[in-house]
Amino acid sequence: MTRPERPLVIAHRGASAYRPENTFPAYELAVEMQADMIEIDLHRCRDGDVVITHNAELDLLGEGRWIEDVSLDELRGFDMGEGERVPLLDEVLDRFGSRIPFNLEIKCGCHGPYAGLEEIALEAVRSRGLLERTLFSSFSDPVLARLRELEPKARLACLVDPRDPGRPLERARAVGAEALNPWLGLARSELIEAAHAAGMAVYPYTVNREEQMIELLARGVDGMFSNHPDQLRRLLQADGESQTSE
Repeated sequence: MTRPERPLVIAHRGASAYRPENTFPAYELAVEMQADMIEIDLHRCRDGDVVITHNAELDLLGEGRWIEDVSLDELRGFDMGEGERVPLLDEVLDRFGSRIPFNLEIKCGCHGPYAGLEEIALEAVRSRGLLERTLFSSFSDPVLARLRELEPKARLACLVDPRDPGRPLERARAVGAEALNPWLGLARSELIEAAHAAGMAVYPYTVNREEQMIELLARGVDGMFSNHPDQLRRLLQADGESQTSE
């Protein structure tokens, strides 16, 4: 496992502070803002298509309705903001996969992991020659284990939930993950140092305040997820310029 040479700017659902999250304009702006990677969220709808949206219980569907229970046509009927529609994984990779790496977060539905989602996501990146530049992440250990079983070369990251942090290093080791993606409040110096000692990178989420960015960079994180990729990029550029002038 190798850590990046410099901290990565990971655009959380694209440049989602400025454009509707998980839409083409948000991804396009993230590229323009010189993000190093874009994080997107994968679900399967009733038809089996892999769609990109954050919550399994999409607010637009109405209370108690889940993405896995509705058709792609119904999902496509919703305005996700600025007239944008729910994109498909294939569409996103076709349009942006050669331009910027992706962190594909494999989500779970109301009944647990989506059947076959890991296989479909792996094939989508393999078929486009993107396996080496794609990072897969999940809060679900069974999902990560399934990804590892299906593809020994898959790059994995273990998401750490503040409601149930468990033993993140042990979880990551069990699936051969190269990174921990903890909630920012869990990204303490001791966790970062332990992860680094184990050869793992640390990418906290979701960091939107400048003072948080500065503090986490000082602790030695390897990058972070932010809705404001431009803000993080400016901080990193300013830090690089100051080091060059010394």
